[in-house]
Amino acid sequence: MRFHHMAIFVSDLDEAVHLWRDVMGFEVAINTVIPDGREPGPQTYMYPELLDDIFKVKNARSKMALLSSKEGALIELQGCENPSIKKTPPENLRYGHTGFHELGLVCDDIDAFFAKVRAAGYETQTEYVWQCANIGRSFLFYDKDGNMIQMWEHIEGDPSWT
Repeated sequence: MRFHHMAIFVSDLDEAVHLWRDVMGFEVAINTVIPDGREPGPQTYMYPELLDDIFKVKNARSKMALLSSKEGALIELQGCENPSIKKTPPENLRYGHTGFHELGLVCDDIDAFFAKVRAAGYETQTEYVWQCANIGRSFLFYDKDGNMIQMWEHIEGDPSWT
């Protein structure tokens, strides 16, 4: 089995696109509002009945962006309008609650990436990049909705964990 994508529900789609495009280096492949067609078809991502069934509300509507990295990682961003999006309280986003709370991505030159994230105004969990045994270096930061993103750089010469 291979990983396909991660969907992140956000309160401000434009801000989220800024992070993933301008800071993280992803390219926008799709930026639309769903439902985007009346029925299934080759140009329709979501039609009304399907989106209503998935979101479990009548007249579901969401702004959606799909972005990809040059290595093929996909991020789906959803800015729900119906049902209206509610920010998850910060104490429920971090450790101690079930659910997906951390998205881990591999990068090169983690020190430069750490500086870029901080210069862009995003909160980091620590004031430094830390080492994990002899396998890699890492740091965590938060998007504007408080979602945790972990950046990872493999230690050169360690073939494990790749």
